[in-house]
Amino acid sequence: MSQRSRSAMTLTVLTIVGVLASTSVLVGGLSSSRGALVLPAVDLPPGCSRPVGGFLVVMSKYGYNDSVLEGAGPSKAWPVITVPQGTVVNITVCNADPTEAHGFQVSHYYDSKIVAVAPGQVISISFVADKAGTFQIYCQIWCAIHLFMQYGQLRVTPAGAP
Repeated sequence: MSQRSRSAMTLTVLTIVGVLASTSVLVGGLSSSRGALVLPAVDLPPGCSRPVGGFLVVMSKYGYNDSVLEGAGPSKAWPVITVPQGTVVNITVCNADPTEAHGFQVSHYYDSKIVAVAPGQVISISFVADKAGTFQIYCQIWCAIHLFMQYGQLRVTPAGAP
């Protein structure tokens, strides 16, 4: 077997194992963070706080803002940030995962480069939500919880909408 074939087979096996592990976490009895499951305390990095009038996204081994426990997936967005068109959006992103870097992108608004947030790192982003629509919030860095960090949404309502 050639080196290329072994590499392809290894990648396939790792992908299958990752999908199975992620699926078993979701199906294996974890419930919503509003349910009876008690999460271990997470130490937030210094500077990890919601900006005035803005939004806080905390990355951990449970995804963005506990997205695994919220059932994030193709049929359920989590987290969801909703703002009117023309709003200045301020988001503080904190990586409370002690071992893995995670990515943070917002399609159309914050996706010109891959942004890796190291363990313990805090970043602040700001942009004007000038286009109405629904935009994906997602991770571009492969990690153990990656599958559940693909379904966040920024919902920008049209200017003047009720």
